[in-house]
Amino acid sequence: MLGVGEAAAQKYYIPRFKKTKVERDYELENMSHKWAINMGGSYNVCCGMQNSIKYDGRGDKVNYPQSMSVSGASFYLGAGYRVNEHFIAGLEAGYQLQDNANSIPLYASLKYYYGKAVQTKRVRWYNYLNAGPQFYLGSSSRGVGALAAAGGGLRVLAGRTMKMDFYMGYQLNMRNCKPSDTGKVDYPASDVKYRQFAHLIQVGVNIPLW
Repeated sequence: MLGVGEAAAQKYYIPRFKKTKVERDYELENMSHKWAINMGGSYNVCCGMQNSIKYDGRGDKVNYPQSMSVSGASFYLGAGYRVNEHFIAGLEAGYQLQDNANSIPLYASLKYYYGKAVQTKRVRWYNYLNAGPQFYLGSSSRGVGALAAAGGGLRVLAGRTMKMDFYMGYQLNMRNCKPSDTGKVDYPASDVKYRQFAHLIQVGVNIPLW
C-alpha cells in the first residue's frame, strides 16, 4: 500500500474554498428626506434659430431663419419634492448664457427615475420635462420669454453617497424682442410682435445635494 503525503491528501480529499460574489445594496435616492436640493449646469449647442414677426391689425406675418453662435451654457439651483421613489416634482432657477441674449430661467421640473431607489446596481436611468418663463436681460428684449425642455439621463453613484445625473436633451427658448423703431418707419413698433425661437441640444450634469 502506497503512502499518501499530507499535502497530497489535502489536494485530493479536501474541497477547495470557492470565493462567492456578495451583492450589496446601493442607495440611489435618499427616501428618508421628502425634499430634494440639487445644482448643476449644461453646455448648450444651438442647432438653429427662427425669427417670427407679426404685424397686428394687418394680419401679416414674416418668418425667417437666423444664424447664431453655436455655444452656450446654463447654471441652475433647484428644489423638489419626492412624491415616491420614482417621481420628483420641483422648481429650478439659474442663469443662461446664449448668443442672442442672456436670461434668468425659472421653470417647473419633473423627473421620473426608473428602477428601485435601493438596488444592487450603481446606475439608474431617468427622464425629465422642464417648462416655464425666463427673464431676458438687455435693452433689446421685452423681458419675459419662455422655455420648454425634455430629455433623459443616467444617475450614477460616484462614491459611497455622492450621486451625479448625466443628461442630454432638447430645449426650446422663446424670446420676445423689441422691434427697432429708429429711422423712418410706416408701422408703429408697439403693434409689432417680434419673437425668436432658438433650438438647443443640452449636455450637462446635475448633482443632488440633499
